[in-house]
Amino acid sequence: MILQKSHINSILKVGFACFISTLTFSQGQWCKKASFPDVARHRCTAFAVGTKTYLGGGHINSGTLQTFKDYWQYDPASDSWSQIADFGGGERYHSAAFSIGQFGYVGGGENGELEYTSDFWKYAPLVNTWFPVADLPGQPRRGSSSFVVNGVAYVGLGQSDLGYEADFFRYDQSADEWIAVDSFIGSPRSGAVGFGNGDFGYIGTGHEFGSATKDFYSYNTLSDTWTQLTDVDTTLRQDATGFVINGKGYILTGNNTSGDVNYDDVWEYDFTNDTWTQQTDFPGDGRRYFASCVIGNKGWCTGGTDGTNLKDHWMFDPEMSLGFEEELLSPIVWPNPATEQMNIELQDILEFEDLHVEIVDPTGKILYRTAIGNLLILDKALFGGGIFVVRISNGSSLLFSEKIVFE
Repeated sequence: MILQKSHINSILKVGFACFISTLTFSQGQWCKKASFPDVARHRCTAFAVGTKTYLGGGHINSGTLQTFKDYWQYDPASDSWSQIADFGGGERYHSAAFSIGQFGYVGGGENGELEYTSDFWKYAPLVNTWFPVADLPGQPRRGSSSFVVNGVAYVGLGQSDLGYEADFFRYDQSADEWIAVDSFIGSPRSGAVGFGNGDFGYIGTGHEFGSATKDFYSYNTLSDTWTQLTDVDTTLRQDATGFVINGKGYILTGNNTSGDVNYDDVWEYDFTNDTWTQQTDFPGDGRRYFASCVIGNKGWCTGGTDGTNLKDHWMFDPEMSLGFEEELLSPIVWPNPATEQMNIELQDILEFEDLHVEIVDPTGKILYRTAIGNLLILDKALFGGGIFVVRISNGSSLLFSEKIVFE
């Protein structure tokens, strides 16, 4: 099939551009990146180690039942995915995950035999190997929540054969053992959001018996006590995702109690004032089971489902607020892949100054940089064949990033 330029323009605007927000809420920016390369699925597990993110597991349960054990590494520098060793515990979905130092940890969840599990595994990227660690105590479960505070991980909640759980455990990495801490004071639940900040862990939303929730709590790791805080919005929400960036907490997406309404809203939490502020909506499809993790000051969010399994991959950077009143930069990159020449066409650039384009190789090395006007023609002779990333910036602000291929 041959695509006309008008079709390419439409595809790129929806699929590849960075979305610059401007509503009356605080502004942020989402950029769509290279999609997860394998089968779309949901209830995946994500974690970050160093400068890479990792995603795997998950399942399909519409019309067919399939549970996955494959895991993949994403490299933001090259906007590319590569498969790593399969999860050590086999097929698994709705597991808990966290990172400490140079290791990622994944455990619990439901396996391909429809059994809840409690085994935990440590992934070492340097040797691409999963190592078994101590099992999580208590009932085997799926849908647990986790947070890391001062380099110490905490895991709890979830759904077991006995119903919903409220217990919590601290992981002693040096001794490879779990230690029970004060149980969660909210209702037992699964699919809650967890993240850590300062000396505190935080848990919010999730699914309790018969209903989604909107309550939010902090756990003081120094006094081993829980405190209820301000609710997250007024909307009952389960199977959302969340993280902390630049000292602010974020909870986003998810769905309602009956599962027939999927959300695309984003809420920012002020830890000092115990207040929530709505941000610009996520520009993709509303969904549940968005898998997320953080590298530095950026969130990386992948997949989930809105009734159809998804595998799109997004970067969230709340500091990239450009303050424009509309989406102004939607380049047309064509053809892509290219055999000899590739065109980068900008239609609306009057509001921008100092626009530059960079071509970056898979290691992050800048191969080419130049100012750009309405049209730039790239010649294969400049770089040779291969996969690269084109980035367009306005001063220090990244406006567009996308993978390109010269065959």
